[in-house]
Amino acid sequence: MNKIYNSVRVSVLNWIDDNAFNNLLALLIDYKDCVQQIAFFSSDFHPPLPLRTAKTHFSILRDRIERAKEAGFSCGINMLSTIGHHPERMDEALSGPWRHMTNIDGEACEASFCPGDEAYQAEYVAPLYRLCCEAKPDFIWIDDDIRYGHIPIGNGCFCDGCIARFNQENHRHFSREALKTALEAPENTQLRKAWLRHQSRKIADLLRMIRRTVNACDDGITLGLMTGERYFEGYDFPLWADALSDGGRYEILWRPGGGAYTDQPFLSQIEKAGQIGRQCAGLPENVTVVQSEIENFPYRLLQKSPRSTALEALLYVSAGCTGAAFNILPSAPYIENPYVMRGHFTAVRNVFPFEKLLSDLAGRTPTAGVYDGWHPRAQAAVSGSFLHGWGGSFAENWNAVYTLGLPESFDFHTAAAYLLTGTAPRAYTEDELLKMLSAGVYMDAGALQTLNEMGYAELTGFSVGERFREDHLEVYTDHPLNRGFAGRARHCPQVFVRGESAALLPTDGAEPLSYLTDFHGKTAAGCALGLYQNKLGGKICVSSHYAAADMGDPFKAAQMKRLFRLLSDDRLPFLPESCVRLRSFARQTPQGNAVILFNPNLDCLNDVAVLYAGNRSEIDYIGEDCNRQRLPAAGTDGKMTRFLLPPLPPFSMALLLPKEMES
Repeated sequence: MNKIYNSVRVSVLNWIDDNAFNNLLALLIDYKDCVQQIAFFSSDFHPPLPLRTAKTHFSILRDRIERAKEAGFSCGINMLSTIGHHPERMDEALSGPWRHMTNIDGEACEASFCPGDEAYQAEYVAPLYRLCCEAKPDFIWIDDDIRYGHIPIGNGCFCDGCIARFNQENHRHFSREALKTALEAPENTQLRKAWLRHQSRKIADLLRMIRRTVNACDDGITLGLMTGERYFEGYDFPLWADALSDGGRYEILWRPGGGAYTDQPFLSQIEKAGQIGRQCAGLPENVTVVQSEIENFPYRLLQKSPRSTALEALLYVSAGCTGAAFNILPSAPYIENPYVMRGHFTAVRNVFPFEKLLSDLAGRTPTAGVYDGWHPRAQAAVSGSFLHGWGGSFAENWNAVYTLGLPESFDFHTAAAYLLTGTAPRAYTEDELLKMLSAGVYMDAGALQTLNEMGYAELTGFSVGERFREDHLEVYTDHPLNRGFAGRARHCPQVFVRGESAALLPTDGAEPLSYLTDFHGKTAAGCALGLYQNKLGGKICVSSHYAAADMGDPFKAAQMKRLFRLLSDDRLPFLPESCVRLRSFARQTPQGNAVILFNPNLDCLNDVAVLYAGNRSEIDYIGEDCNRQRLPAAGTDGKMTRFLLPPLPPFSMALLLPKEMES
């Protein structure tokens, strides 16, 4: 089979009617040059289908799949509901004696069932997938209802069966009420990690059962799974991939997702690129087909423009995917003909050569740059709100830092420097913390306090002193990192965000990089940003005043870029030298770092100076039109070489390569 880059997910109303399907197939045949795969949704609502309805759907889909294959497409089924998403059209939905998804307070979601209920697996899930196999699909995508955040109950599953299983696995005797109290207690990080492992194992067991069921029917059917950045599931992608692939015996597909249903504003797509990057980084290397979710729910023409739809595919491939799965077709063909989406597919076609270039070049290679602080067990560090919080905020806290153009890394082991916030350190093991603390770390006061409480004060160089809620100015000290703006100040009004700053108390050898004053020049804190080198050789920078926000000040931007060069021991693959808003992804290919640039501005970026790792005489620049330009060096700066970029149009992308790399 030829390599699959892009697929289209097709709603039921686009295939169940003969005329609707004929229109759809005619449209997609016109775009076979940029779409190679079709995935037909099994249902048009989100609770599980009764088996009698599923049998009807799959009997029709057998014809649709056969015709799509004859037209040259890889073709299969997107199983929308295995355990169910949320209540919708419940009079048509599955009902039965099985355990429902349940939250910690005992409230059940009538539209979803517990993934650990073995009777449900045997009496519903197995027959459902056997019926699906009768449609002769090339593949079956398992949708992201296999999760623990269901409407309206929130996080599960705390049904009686799940609590009993957890007690048995961990030799405990929790009632629901006692478990709730224990999981929220700040000191019980290990108990929370045990619950997350329990959560992941239930999902793995269900996937393993689906694998066995499908293999018994046709072991030539490829299985795929859709995921999201949902930390309450335990985020154990290697375990799930192992279950779905039967220990690596079968090729599997993966589809990372995460909202971003409209391009107003486009920031949601940029944030989703980070979520998708983290999901890709959590996958084992043998998962080679990774298609990002691109969705414009509720599937209306004006949800997203054609250009932004195509640009999403490029962003997500940059972050780690190998292609895209477009869920953009109208879901009511009797009102809207699928041809209204021709503009969107044309936009995808226009960028497909560049998407293919990025996918072929980068593949599943790791990202390089500054690690964003995520951890698969991040939820365990959200003490006090474990049952309702979100561990992903530890990573998304740093979006403003990456707006400076620092390349974002999702790969812990290959990162050049690290970011830590709040209680995030509690998610990490001792070995992981020592790896970071012996390298280079930028952290806020919350992470500093957490590390000190955990016994790492000797390595952090600071402690947290007096805290402030009133506004102050951050004044830059006379330090080499502040060259050119020592004595200047940054004003971040706390009154608007009800934020809190603090005085940092340095130990011997720690260097203040900024301090706080009131608006009359009186010093309130002798250190608000400081640098320390510990006995392991690690460089630690702590900020107690807007550590992850308001980076648009040109002096702060310059300081941060210099700082991360220092923290990384000059191992950053790329860095903008000009003061611009820019997003970048660096991929560690065998031939060298490939740097992908995205201009998130409404203006063209002109005359931008960038620094590229290594001493080199020239690099190659490739725009979205795939034309290659060779850029000559414009000078050097230590271990990096300066280059001047060609104009980069608004909301467009480009690729930088060492001249010896072949794209």
